[in-house]
Amino acid sequence: MAARAPAPPDPGGPISPPGGGARGHAYHAEQARRALGVSIEPRLAAVPFPVVHAALAVAACAAAVALRPGAVGLRGTVIGVCLLCAATAVILVTYDRLVYPPGVRPQIEAIALPLAALGAFSLVLAGTIDMTTRLVAAAVTVVTFGGLPHLGGLRATGREGWAVRFLRDAAAIAVLVPVLLASTSVQLPLPLRSAVVLVGVGLVTLDGLQSEAMRRRHSMALAAAVGVIVSLVMIGVNQVAASPGAAAAAVLMIWYGARGVAGCAVIPPRRWRAALEHAAVVGAALIGLYLVTR
Repeated sequence: MAARAPAPPDPGGPISPPGGGARGHAYHAEQARRALGVSIEPRLAAVPFPVVHAALAVAACAAAVALRPGAVGLRGTVIGVCLLCAATAVILVTYDRLVYPPGVRPQIEAIALPLAALGAFSLVLAGTIDMTTRLVAAAVTVVTFGGLPHLGGLRATGREGWAVRFLRDAAAIAVLVPVLLASTSVQLPLPLRSAVVLVGVGLVTLDGLQSEAMRRRHSMALAAAVGVIVSLVMIGVNQVAASPGAAAAAVLMIWYGARGVAGCAVIPPRRWRAALEHAAVVGAALIGLYLVTR
């Protein structure tokens, strides 16, 4: 008699931890859910269409236009934009908590990049009167507000591939470019430029650290540290005779390298080779800045 083929594993039966490691709380919780027939796998279809986020972005951009320096003065713009960003953050967090299902609900850190985009749009309004540039900055803000909830849903459902990460990095760079260009403008006082870079770089870095397995307070501290480093670099670059475009490009490369070094060398599991690669990017940016300013 032929030997009976082994029965296929029961999909609802017990699961083994990856690599045969210790069975922690997550393993036992999953075992209990399977035994009860409960599934908590998030579905992308449960993510609401982010039209409200886009509408909020349009309203925020309209308010930022009313708060431009030509209308209320530089002091009024600083105070008004700070209040506008704070109100926008409260509305975003409240809406996400009320509307989004728990499995795909954006984390609080998800508001970091939209707020940075709103601040960058305010800087564009203050720095140029070219309508095309302003419209492009407004479009970046609206797309950032409306697109990030969908990207967050992809992350929550485990479908975040390299393309999604590329889009997030591209959005971060699009937001940082006006921030770093404003940091080289002699029309703004140095303390204000330093504060703009510190807050803008910190928010963008915080968004980039969302995918890392670390606690919120640790990611905030790391983002603040990167913001301080880039702000100090910006103050140093301000002392050399470099064109605004070259200086902004060099600081942007330094931010990218500093964020990569922080993420690879500080967050376990540490990836020293990748940290060295990002450090090489920082070194190349410094060398390029030196050659441009000779």
